[in-house]
Amino acid sequence: MSWISLALVLLKVVNNIMTWVRERELISTGYDKAISEVTQSILVKTVEGQAIMEKINAMSDEDVDTDLRNLEPK
Repeated sequence: MSWISLALVLLKVVNNIMTWVRERELISTGYDKAISEVTQSILVKTVEGQAIMEKINAMSDEDVDTDLRNLEPK
């Protein structure tokens, strides 16, 4: 096996690993989005939830992101 063949095999392995990692990230993002959509639909159905949604909808994207980050355990 020549060095070029070995390098090609290694590049294919690295490519497969990178593809697998990216797929896992996309799946995780999809789960997060599905959870947020279900949560939003539940909130809209309650009086307190409607008040929360009105507050969130009035906020900028940056403010929402900041508030969500503050909810994460430290």
